[in-house]
Amino acid sequence: MPAAPQEYSSGPIPRPGSATAAAVLAFVQAGITVIPGILQLVGAFGTSDIDTAIMAETLAAAIVTLIGVALLIIGGVQLLGGKSRSMMIVGAAVELVICLYYVIKALAIDSGDLEGVSSAIDMAKGVIVGFAIFFAIMPIISLIMSIGATTTQFLQSRRGH
Repeated sequence: MPAAPQEYSSGPIPRPGSATAAAVLAFVQAGITVIPGILQLVGAFGTSDIDTAIMAETLAAAIVTLIGVALLIIGGVQLLGGKSRSMMIVGAAVELVICLYYVIKALAIDSGDLEGVSSAIDMAKGVIVGFAIFFAIMPIISLIMSIGATTTQFLQSRRGH
């Protein structure tokens, strides 16, 4: 007789590479994103000549950015421990919203009617949109990996399902 197949509920399964990769990408994204967040905070409070509406918008963007950083770090630690992936998903979603905000903000910049300057402004818009798309790549990948089937099985085995 052939041997019987192993049962699925034999206990916790080892952490899959997708869960580890998702957490590592979250940590890298948090490390990269914390720099613009701090620079935005410094920019919001660093100049007294700035309009209060612009200062409030910059401050709000900085706070949301730093909240996203904290969520990614907490979510990555929880995912590595096999506890949960909810903070990771929320953190990645916050990062994607921030990226979308910068794409919209960049595309809304008026090029003006000045000759010679409008091409430079268009180039700057392209650079800002490019950076926003670059910053969105890691959260998308970590989001996909953290909701994948192997990560789901890993988390369920840790919860005893």
